[in-house]
Amino acid sequence: MDKYIFLHVNNRFVRNILLKSIAKAGIGVMEIMDSDDLTIKLDAYGNSIVLFVTEIVDDNNLVVDDVVGRIRNGYPSIPVLALVYRDTYEIVNTAIKLGIKDILFLTKNSENYVKTIQNKMVKYYEIINKQEEETDLSESIHENVSVKESLNLELKRAIRGNYSISFILVHLNGQEPEVIKSIINTSKRFIRDTDKLLLIDEDTFIGAFHFVEKANVPLLEEKFRNAFKNESKKMGIHKEFCLYGATFPDDGDNLDELLSRLEKGISNMLAINSVRIPLNSLTVSNIENYKKKLRQYKKFF
Repeated sequence: MDKYIFLHVNNRFVRNILLKSIAKAGIGVMEIMDSDDLTIKLDAYGNSIVLFVTEIVDDNNLVVDDVVGRIRNGYPSIPVLALVYRDTYEIVNTAIKLGIKDILFLTKNSENYVKTIQNKMVKYYEIINKQEEETDLSESIHENVSVKESLNLELKRAIRGNYSISFILVHLNGQEPEVIKSIINTSKRFIRDTDKLLLIDEDTFIGAFHFVEKANVPLLEEKFRNAFKNESKKMGIHKEFCLYGATFPDDGDNLDELLSRLEKGISNMLAINSVRIPLNSLTVSNIENYKKKLRQYKKFF
């Protein structure tokens, strides 16, 4: 799915700089006129937004309040960048009250605007481009000898004990290392002492859950999704979250078969409301909702 930066900027000079910068970066852009226009475009492109850029001209801007409020209510994890032209307590306080964590001060000579804006946007481009990179999960897992040995050990215990064991692979695109570690720490609140969470790399971890049968895997997956949603609200992240589960002996009787199923499962996911879920678990309402969004910008479905 394409990535879009939403622009809610009236200053023509600044808007021109941003449009040129975003176009050069090869990222889609949508200009927002008002809150009603935002509502229409959110319905069609909501799951494709990677950044929302607005401007705060004064401390009593009801339009900005409304626009940012709709973003925060509907898509709380989308990062918001506010452009400020006057460095006053009132304006900065307005941004803070709106929950905006990133403020770019354009209070000096306008001749420096191009460099100042570009330096700020480059940081976002790096994060966005990292989301686009293809990650070879198979290579990451199989090159991590210690993880494979640990998984093999857990599987052998289940085989000897003649009971089910489930594995859940979790992968996040475009994250900072501390994000996935924080999600792991959050997950420890609902897993048991006998469960194992193994970090494969800074974007991926896998869990081994003894005595968890295939029928109960969706319940466990949902807990991980909720952990991600809570983390996204706290840290302001809007990234791709993928997870998939496989169970011994239902999905395979050796580690390679189970890992292969996990990798294929993650690649066979569809982005719905910023959280990826397996296609075979979509409900009718999920599909109808997705089709409704597509109709906004596709002639036929």
